[in-house]
Amino acid sequence: MRVSDSMKYRLYLQNIRRVNEQLQNIQTQVATGKTVNSPSDDPIKYAANVKYDISLSTISQSNSNLESLVTLSSMYDTCFTSISDLLGTVTNLANNADTMDEGLLTAASQNIEDIIESLVDLANTTFKDGYIFGGQQADKVPFQLNSDYSVTYTVDETAEEAVNICLSTSWMGQYGISGRAAFYGTSKIAYGSVGNTYAGEIYSTTENFCYVLDGTNNTIDLTDAGGTASTITLTSGVYTGSALAGEIASQLGSDYSVAFDSSTRKFVITNNSGGEVTFDWSTSSAADTLGFNDTEMTVADGASEKSDYDTGRTSFYIRITTSGSTTGSTGRATYQYSTDGVTWSSDITVSTGGADATAGDITIDSTNDTLYVNGSAVTITHGTYTGNELAAELESELGISCSVNYDSSTRKFSITNNTGGGVTFDWSNAGSTAAGVLGFENTDSVLSNGATDSSDYDAGMFIDGSGVANTTNRGLKLSFGTADEGLTTQDTFQIEDLSVFDLLTNFKNAFDTGNTDWIEQNVRYLEDAEALITSSSTVTAYQGVQAETLMTLNDSKAAAIEEIQSKLVDADTATLGVQLSVLTTTYETLMAAMSKALSLNIVDYL
Repeated sequence: MRVSDSMKYRLYLQNIRRVNEQLQNIQTQVATGKTVNSPSDDPIKYAANVKYDISLSTISQSNSNLESLVTLSSMYDTCFTSISDLLGTVTNLANNADTMDEGLLTAASQNIEDIIESLVDLANTTFKDGYIFGGQQADKVPFQLNSDYSVTYTVDETAEEAVNICLSTSWMGQYGISGRAAFYGTSKIAYGSVGNTYAGEIYSTTENFCYVLDGTNNTIDLTDAGGTASTITLTSGVYTGSALAGEIASQLGSDYSVAFDSSTRKFVITNNSGGEVTFDWSTSSAADTLGFNDTEMTVADGASEKSDYDTGRTSFYIRITTSGSTTGSTGRATYQYSTDGVTWSSDITVSTGGADATAGDITIDSTNDTLYVNGSAVTITHGTYTGNELAAELESELGISCSVNYDSSTRKFSITNNTGGGVTFDWSNAGSTAAGVLGFENTDSVLSNGATDSSDYDAGMFIDGSGVANTTNRGLKLSFGTADEGLTTQDTFQIEDLSVFDLLTNFKNAFDTGNTDWIEQNVRYLEDAEALITSSSTVTAYQGVQAETLMTLNDSKAAAIEEIQSKLVDADTATLGVQLSVLTTTYETLMAAMSKALSLNIVDYL
């Protein structure tokens, strides 16, 4: 077979193209340092490498977030250290108020004004064009200083929580802390107005804030994963937040878990049923009590439904409506209460919480006269008692060998079993209406011989004048000292969540008016404020440490992925160098040979 010149030319050309492609591929590998640069090089390795690149990109974004969180944690630390110093200054001023003359009191008030201004500036600190205490409304100034040195928190209640960010490849975490969590506590404080003439002590069972369910607020409407609609009825009673979470979980069944976050006073219901479920809060009477908006919410399997707002942000305003004493059988003052400062109750006779005075102020009537012992009802004789008198009456009515005592310093009763056997006090029985007035929670007590059951909280009347916890009083009681001190019409008091800003504003007003009694009575709340700031600082410091730890873990993950990628696609530069040299020589040789062949052909042709 004759090999024509055209065939030789095509063969040269094919070889040159093939060598050129190999040469370009080797040059690309030398430039990138990788043996796989496109899907055609190796589809399987290319796809795996892309997956690893995505993982590295996610880790990089996570580390960027974590670096911001570390910086933010440092900013919080600076803010909280400054705030703690400012509160320390107020504490020093308050502790020395009784030694100040008018001029020093005025100077102290001006000092507190400066402190409030500084505190607002710190609370409005910005980072990356956002306010670090702004929660989910970080683009809006969270705190507004008013002309009277009160401070308004402008963030909507449903946007108060801190923002969640990607802290790792599979975990979302909190980014900072909200202004609500930082400057407002969930424990309630009771204090009087700086204009009060009353100089005595006031007390409140502020730590016993509770959830009360009755026939008006105890249903949850639910459509389960199978499309079946039902109404879940919660057992009526008095609950702590965690106890109510347990009751909800019990009634919903094993397909759900329920938790209570005491720091935000919100409930979290998690769906574990295997399919979507719908909570219709618009028709559920328990919605407001549990903090859910009036809407229908669909929750996927494994997802959670969280309260939209704080379930415990209730304040009580008190005003004295009739001047009089705080103890005694006659001539006692009366007060009214309000939860909004607009609508007020009828008059309620002032109680000192069972103080052992010449006449008592714990009233027993048909609403609070019964308790159950060993399953049987015990009825307390109606009347008005001191604490010791009520202890004696209860001991008499029990009819068994139990001794009952009252401690006027703590306002608590203690019942000791001397029967020689076991005794059960059925405080959980719905008919045990005396539990609240005696200070016992609705949990049964089983006493062995010689054992004692003591009140869980202050005995006495609740803030609305009733003898039992209800949906209005939420388990809060108010009493005025143990001494017979007078109350004057227009004296006012308040029970509300601890607010660092409100506390400082009231201290300013107290220094303005020279009310050293108020300052002395309420300086203890500065300790609560400092504890709140310390707690908030601890939260953000932990976030910073957590972020640094996660960054270290991310770096380790990235290094491991990069090592796998190196083994998968990284090129051997030494081998590539030899291959490049050989291909370059081959390519040049082919080009020279083809050039010579073409030259001979042309001569022959001529």
